[in-house]
Amino acid sequence: MYHPFSVTQTLSIAWHILKKNFATIAVYTLLAFIIIVGIGFLVDYIFFDIILASFEVVISILVVSFIFLGFIKLVFQLIDKEYYDFEFRDIVPKIKMLFSYITLLVIVSTLYVVVTNGIKSLEDGLVQHLLGIFSAIVVEIFFLFYFPICACFIVDDNSGPFESVAQSFNLIKGNFLKYLLLFILIEVLVFVGTVTVIGIIFVVPFVNILLAVAYRKLVYSHLDVDDDVAETL
Repeated sequence: MYHPFSVTQTLSIAWHILKKNFATIAVYTLLAFIIIVGIGFLVDYIFFDIILASFEVVISILVVSFIFLGFIKLVFQLIDKEYYDFEFRDIVPKIKMLFSYITLLVIVSTLYVVVTNGIKSLEDGLVQHLLGIFSAIVVEIFFLFYFPICACFIVDDNSGPFESVAQSFNLIKGNFLKYLLLFILIEVLVFVGTVTVIGIIFVVPFVNILLAVAYRKLVYSHLDVDDDVAETL
């Protein structure tokens, strides 16, 4: 039976996954938090040398990206464990995934810096101001709206950086308004979660679960097949 993408069903499935696998998700989140805080401590208080500090920043990006992709893999495994069990190695991101994700991150960030510097070199005025606002909005929309879906394609489909962008645009375009509604709900959750540290620790994994479930639901909505994920949860 064909199942169209549904925001309420996506929220329901994500919440079910969180409740059913709370211990697993909490342990992963806690370990990730400790690792990230530890790296931040090293950067701020130990590596005073500029070269060493720069190297540590690169390591930080690699580690954070690895942790994020690992969590996305974990969520997919938790969704699919209705059909088979998984081991620790099944949630470890492959080198290609890490390379694709960081490549896309670097390309988009570099383009934004180049465009921003180009706009700053223009004569001060309304045109410069409007172009600056427009470029910031475009980059923010891509990072917050499309980038998470790109990450899901990189993890779930082993896609390359450019391939994942094309896939994310094709996946969302048929359900743009529904995904926009989910995106607004996610932004509200993030805003509420930033009030406390505990809120952030809870909201961040739930938001990523939501995005992974939304990706799977969107994929099923484009296929004329049974939506087993929705059926089994």
